[in-house]
Amino acid sequence: MKSFSSIEWKSSAKNSWEMFKKGCGNIMPTLSKLSKAFLLPIALLPIAGVFLGVGSAIASNSVDGTFGYFFGSLLNKMGDVCFGNLPVLFCISVALAYTKDSGIAAITAVVGFLVMNGMQAALLHTQQADYSSIFVTIDGKKGYHQLYSLIEGTENKFEIKWDTLDFNLQDITGYFTKNNDLYTPVNSNRELIDAAGSVYYSLLWINKIPNGLITSNIGVNSLNTGVFAGIFVGAIAAKCYNKFHQTQLPSAISFFSGTKLVPIVTFVAVIPLSFIFMFIWPYVGMGLAAFGSASGDLPGGLDSFIYEIAERSLVPFGLHHVFYAPLWWTNAGGSIAEAFNRYDLAGLEVGSAKYNEYVKIQTEFVNIWIGNHVGTAVSWGLVTIGDDGKITNIFTDHTQAFLTIKTNISNQFPELWKSMGDQTMAYSVIAKINILNFTDLEALGLNIGRFQSGKFGFMLLGLPMAGLAMWLNVPKENRKEVMGIYFSAAFTCFLTGITEPIEYTFLFLAPWLFYGVHMPLAAISFLFAGLFKTHVSMTVSGGFIDYIVFGVIPYFGSKAMSAKSAFAILGVSAAMAPAYFFGFYFAVKYGNVMVPGRDGSSNVQLATKADYKASKGLNVDGSKIEDGKTSKASAKDAVEEARIQKATKIIEFLGGEANIVDVDACASRLRLTVKDGSLVDKDGIISLGGATGALIRGTNVQVVYGGEQEAIKPRMIKILDEQRKAKK
Repeated sequence: MKSFSSIEWKSSAKNSWEMFKKGCGNIMPTLSKLSKAFLLPIALLPIAGVFLGVGSAIASNSVDGTFGYFFGSLLNKMGDVCFGNLPVLFCISVALAYTKDSGIAAITAVVGFLVMNGMQAALLHTQQADYSSIFVTIDGKKGYHQLYSLIEGTENKFEIKWDTLDFNLQDITGYFTKNNDLYTPVNSNRELIDAAGSVYYSLLWINKIPNGLITSNIGVNSLNTGVFAGIFVGAIAAKCYNKFHQTQLPSAISFFSGTKLVPIVTFVAVIPLSFIFMFIWPYVGMGLAAFGSASGDLPGGLDSFIYEIAERSLVPFGLHHVFYAPLWWTNAGGSIAEAFNRYDLAGLEVGSAKYNEYVKIQTEFVNIWIGNHVGTAVSWGLVTIGDDGKITNIFTDHTQAFLTIKTNISNQFPELWKSMGDQTMAYSVIAKINILNFTDLEALGLNIGRFQSGKFGFMLLGLPMAGLAMWLNVPKENRKEVMGIYFSAAFTCFLTGITEPIEYTFLFLAPWLFYGVHMPLAAISFLFAGLFKTHVSMTVSGGFIDYIVFGVIPYFGSKAMSAKSAFAILGVSAAMAPAYFFGFYFAVKYGNVMVPGRDGSSNVQLATKADYKASKGLNVDGSKIEDGKTSKASAKDAVEEARIQKATKIIEFLGGEANIVDVDACASRLRLTVKDGSLVDKDGIISLGGATGALIRGTNVQVVYGGEQEAIKPRMIKILDEQRKAKK
């Protein structure tokens, strides 16, 4: 047997490592585009969230039928409908991201999404029990103590088969079907139902699919896949477009050539995808729901702490949107239906430890819920109000009251009942705050906001104080010159939660600052936010605007959460301020990090050509500025000229037109795909000004601009088109 020498082993290991690096280099552009795709619908959420939050506050504090009520409901629904249709928005966005913003691909994605869900609707049906297997309970309030078999009667009514005891139909308190000694409730249509009266569904060979896993996707009753199915359909639509939009068919069917062929191919291509989801999603969905519940059982905000370590570590690569999407918008982040169903008493032995534990939780929930929603409790028959306006009677059977609340929510407010994901649930609760609020669900172990509210701790004061600490490390003679850079970035972070200008200032100078100081402190912020159960949601980032909309307004407007939930986050933020300040001050000082201005140069950003000529009293075209002023047209031309020249230089520093494969942008970065990453001059790009850093991973290049990338991208595309046409 031939031995494997150390030289051969080292050669093999080296080749394996090179293959691994090449694979990672190929994956990065794909994931980068996916992350960018997520930003398109996310960009819609801030305005939708503001409308939803403000509308809910107005409606909940107005009398039904008044102008304020209808106006608030109008704003509320305008925002709510965006969150209710996130799957199709993600579907369209993914298709656009992978096809250079093709409208044909977007339409095709919608077609594919409809076809996939339509197939599921055709095969989805409720489960019905045979008459021969149906039983009844008598005086069910005392438990399932006596069962009697039934036979089919006339006019769809049940006729009792008399047994040892006599009773009338009105004595029946419940209908059940028996299967393997397990009794499941059924309704008058013989449909299997859960304890809340919601029907179970069957799909192919899979039975007893919970009602929470079924929803209406743009009018089609199908599996509640969250954003997952939309992402896959969008990817298929993009693939079909890229491959077939220029296909020429034989003359007999040439009408269907090119872009007309794309939706036809996609129509067929989503068929296997639909079956895949039908085969596995009921199991995956129930598994994700179990994960969402189990992660919430971790002690002391540990789930929030672990989440932020993973999320923040992906920020430098622009992949954090991919990570948090399932936790924000699918049942991996929790489910309202699952929060209720996990305390179902069905199948538990009366008097057992678990039975008593669940009854105690149900009692606590009912007491909290009635205290928060007296008006709704009266309309649901759980309490009565005397002439003096005080509660005169409270429903004493808390288990039955819990079931009543659960049944009414699932039947009357299906969108609230079926909402899943940390952010989706938060917005659904805000939309129906008179039915359910954050403290109600807290009693059921559902800590909404656990994957969101921790950001306020380090975005309101933490990172701004880090900016102050870096500025104080700049020599005194240079501080005045660079003050605007630091303080504008700090204020932007505080107001809007946009962290890139500060984060990338130290990330590319000293990555250990990001991973060794910033990431641990951010995770601690999440830990305490989760520990204090701060249910403050957000749009994208945890700035002051989001705090007002999702913390202050819900608290003062409709008491959606407790004072601790609304304001503890300010305490966390106050604690993060000195932690970030001293952590960054000493790390920058003793780590000798050359933050902008500390290297002895006050010129930390290069001027544009327009700035230079303006200082000489000239317009961009070289003509003299009359009366010391430039016309609006000249000023506009000057700005455009500077942008074009900057875009041209960026192309040069990327290795020229021949090395550039794709140009794209997201909220804060210019995202590029090149043929050879070694040809990219990162320092040259940064020297042009405006960029706080650049990242090169294989063929994927990201340049952080903050907002300027939206102006650079279209000009680069235009210049590249002109350069390529000139070569033909």
